[in-house]
Amino acid sequence: MLGKNVGESLTLKNPGRVAYDAGGIKMFWEKKIEHHARHLQNEDMRVRRSALNKLRAGWAEQLEGRNKMLQGPRRHPGKAPAAAEFHTKDKTAA
Repeated sequence: MLGKNVGESLTLKNPGRVAYDAGGIKMFWEKKIEHHARHLQNEDMRVRRSALNKLRAGWAEQLEGRNKMLQGPRRHPGKAPAAAEFHTKDKTAA
């Protein structure tokens, strides 16, 4: 409230004069923007340096390998694979 009263008193005494300094307001917002841009850069750098993406990729690879293994045909050790288990690109091979 105090700021509003001060601004009103200045404009009442000098109606042609604005109570705010445009240069000061511009400088304030430029500093705010610069601070925000610096903060975004730091956050981006932190995320890029993080090992989390590498860990996620490693876990995804392991999970994919596990899923392939579980979905593949069941093979019993010591038993010869059946003919249906052989996969060849050449369809003419017997």
